[in-house]
Order: sequence, then structure tokens, then C-alpha cells
Amino acid sequence: MAREQRLPQVRVLCRESASVPTARHFVVDVLKDWGLVSVLDDAALVVTELVTNAFEHTGTPNVRVVVRRVPSTAVRVIVIDKRPELWPALRSARPLGSDGRGLALVEAVTTAWGCTRLPWEKYVWADLKAAEGA
Repeated sequence: MAREQRLPQVRVLCRESASVPTARHFVVDVLKDWGLVSVLDDAALVVTELVTNAFEHTGTPNVRVVVRRVPSTAVRVIVIDKRPELWPALRSARPLGSDGRGLALVEAVTTAWGCTRLPWEKYVWADLKAAEGA
């Protein structure tokens, strides 16, 4: 695999209706280029939930989406926004409610997820186990 394919890939998305599908296609395309097809569906779900949450709950005008390899067999999807004071948290969804399931879904399909807060922004990240070429 070429070295440049292993570099983190970044996309900046503005708050608009096309941003969530754009984020999903970006992540899927990167993973296909890296030969990591075993995690396409889970990565698409993760980035969809994280970007949706960032726009819906923070009101931020844009986000950065980063896809990077982590040593060995993992892929990390990161969504960065400028609202570090707003911390993501698992919520209990109402049985017939249409929201409150996003981070529970992220937790269900990842090996780990979390949030890193800096004074000026936060990184919400999720790791997926990936088998090359699978």
C-alpha cells in the first residue's frame, strides 16, 4: 500500500443539508482507497451520527472530518467542532422517539469512542477494527 494512502485524510464541511451524505461518501471513499472494505458500513454509520450530532447539538457553522489509521488494525473517524464546552453523552432513547440513539449506535459498532477537549475545539472520535483487503 502506498505511503500517501496512509496519511490522515481531512474534509471540512459547512452546515448544510448535503454535509452528512458528503461526509459519509468521503469516509467510504478513503476506506475503499485504503482497501479497508470490511468497515465501510460501520464507518459510514459512525460518521453519519457524529456529523449529525455536531451540527444538531453544537450549532457550529462547520466541522472537520478526519479519517486516519491507528497502529495495527484500526481506523479512527474523528469529527472536530468549535464547541468544546458541549460534551457528547449517551442518552436513553424513548421507545417511539426518533432521536437519542446516535451514540449508542456508535458504541455498538466501534471498539472504542470518546471525546478529546481542547480550549478552542473538541474531537469526537471512534475506532473501528479493520482487516486490510477484507
